[in-house]
This record gives sequence, C-alpha cells and structure tokens, in this order.
Amino acid sequence: MKQSNELILNDLFTKPFTFTKRPEHLPCEMRPLWRCSLILIIFNLASKKSMCSLKKLHVINWILKSERNVTEFEFWNANSNGLKPEVRLDPTLDRALELLVSENLITKEDDRFIISERGNIISESLIKLDIFSLEKNVLQRIKKSISETNINKIFQVK
Repeated sequence: MKQSNELILNDLFTKPFTFTKRPEHLPCEMRPLWRCSLILIIFNLASKKSMCSLKKLHVINWILKSERNVTEFEFWNANSNGLKPEVRLDPTLDRALELLVSENLITKEDDRFIISERGNIISESLIKLDIFSLEKNVLQRIKKSISETNINKIFQVK
C-alpha cells in the first residue's frame, strides 16, 4: 500500500502542472445593478410618500440579507420590549445610493432620500418583472412594521 501511494505521488509530481486564472464570481449583493434595482423596489414597496431615511434603508437592507434577519426583526416587532435586532450597516448600500443620486433616480433632501419620477418608472417596471420575488414577498410582509418610528427605536440607546 505504501509503495502504491509513493508511485501515485511520484507520478503527480513528475508531470508538469499549470495554474489558470479564472474569473472570480462576485456575489449578487456586491453588484451595483442588482443593489440599485433592489433599492428602487424598496422605495416602491416599503416607503411612504416615496421617501426613506438612510436608517430605514439600512434596516431594510439588513432584513433582506437573510431569513434569520427577517425572523429576528419580526420577533422584535412582536415583542418590542425584547432584545433589539443587531442591524449591520452595509457600506455597499451607501455606494449604491450615491450611484442612484448621480443617475438622478433618487434625490437627497435633508436626512431623507426621495425617488424621482424616472426612478419610480424604473421601479414599477422592475416590480412587474419576475425578479426579486423573495425580497418582494418579505417587503410586503414587513411593510407595516418598518415605520420610521420603529426604525428609530432600533437605533435608540436606552
């Protein structure tokens, strides 16, 4: 047995080998087009008067990252005296917002982001497509519980 292992190793090491550079797959949440599309859908499905605070966008973004986050948020919402969810702020969301502002799809006024007419048209067309179905379902489910009041409670220090 030992001799056969040595033969296999010798056979492997005596043959030439090469390394081939392959494209690296970028997770969808790191892709600007994916992230910007999701933000426009958020404005359409989860905002009042087509506006959201930065805090609200970060909380929704965090919720949509995993089913565990959805469950944690829903549990806290049902038991608001319990442990607050530990929301992680995502710098890629900030970059996507900057991109949307530069493309005039949203504007920033004071501490709120407002979707533009052009952004709203794109958002409505995205909603009609068969994409982001999981995210759209979650947004419909939590829509009433993501008020600015609730969002501020999450970030409030007791």
